[in-house]
Amino acid sequence: MTGPRFQITFRAQTLPSTRIGVAEHFWNIGCFDGTGFPNSLTKTMNSTKLPPLMVEERATFSAPPETPNLVAGEQRFTSIISQFFLIPALIAITAVAIFVGVKMMTGEEKDPILLVNEIRLQHGSARWQVAYDLNSRLVRDPEARRNPKLVPEIMRAFMEIQPSADPDDMRTRTYLVTILGTLRNPAALAVVRPAMRDKDGATQVAAIQAAGSIGDAVVIPELIEFAKDDDAGLRKAGVFALGLFSPKRRVAEGREALSESERKQALETIYGAFRSPVDDVRWNAALALARWGEPESATALRTMLDRTYLEKTVKPEDVSLASGMVDEVMVNAMKGVLELKDASFRPLLESLRTSDRSMEVRQAAGTALEALGKS
Repeated sequence: MTGPRFQITFRAQTLPSTRIGVAEHFWNIGCFDGTGFPNSLTKTMNSTKLPPLMVEERATFSAPPETPNLVAGEQRFTSIISQFFLIPALIAITAVAIFVGVKMMTGEEKDPILLVNEIRLQHGSARWQVAYDLNSRLVRDPEARRNPKLVPEIMRAFMEIQPSADPDDMRTRTYLVTILGTLRNPAALAVVRPAMRDKDGATQVAAIQAAGSIGDAVVIPELIEFAKDDDAGLRKAGVFALGLFSPKRRVAEGREALSESERKQALETIYGAFRSPVDDVRWNAALALARWGEPESATALRTMLDRTYLEKTVKPEDVSLASGMVDEVMVNAMKGVLELKDASFRPLLESLRTSDRSMEVRQAAGTALEALGKS
């Protein structure tokens, strides 16, 4: 029996460069958020709706009991009782049974390996929808990420899908390489590093981010190269990935510290991007510097929390996206504030918490204030 699925709407902005299509964690003008699929995948991919899957329901009924031979009055009385009591009761019982059944079905999640196998067997849009579901499952379920078979199986699925003009196949490859970043196993670099040179822009950007998430210092020279690329989209991706190599993060995760040479080269590259005239490159560099605990990022973070300035700066081709993009930049800036643990932001955050017109921004400001109070 196939479980029900909700309809999910995706939307995307195409970056100015011909080499970058859809990126998972940043807008045309915006910032990586570093949460797996970016702030959520509802902001990626072309505007389309996932087709809802049908729920098959079956019920079996035993033969009705034999009706006794009643006199006319008794029959009329029994009919009234049935109409007002028995039939509504049966409807209510049936409704409860269906509700409980649906809840049970939606509460059950497939084994990740089964989802990988499903990706390999599916075609068209159904394939990348399953890949999206798998990444969402792994992001929220640390226990599921521990399956040692996952990385080799996902690598195999990725290599089986050859680059093509089919947009569904390209989306699937993008999601699969993102999943490898979510799993953060250095063995996945055998697939991720070649994918950093992929001809498909979205897959390439996802692979660069995945390399940063995996955190093996062997990729730092390549990330520095991307962070200095002529393409602004690749610069953003490279700078974001370098931010994930911060010493504080490596200590928290029990990883080996970078060598002095690696640390110096990575940080100098981030500072170089921080001086970029391109807003979203500079903003991603500010977030990377905040992860590294560099107080120089504070000025840029304040700019990123200035709604008036952002609304004059963020001008997507689709103007309907501008408000959401501004909100995303502001929320990401608050994450940078938390990385710095800078209490001087309290008045600004308090103002945003009480007066910003976006509920998302107000909630993020409240969360940031609470976290700063504990630091």
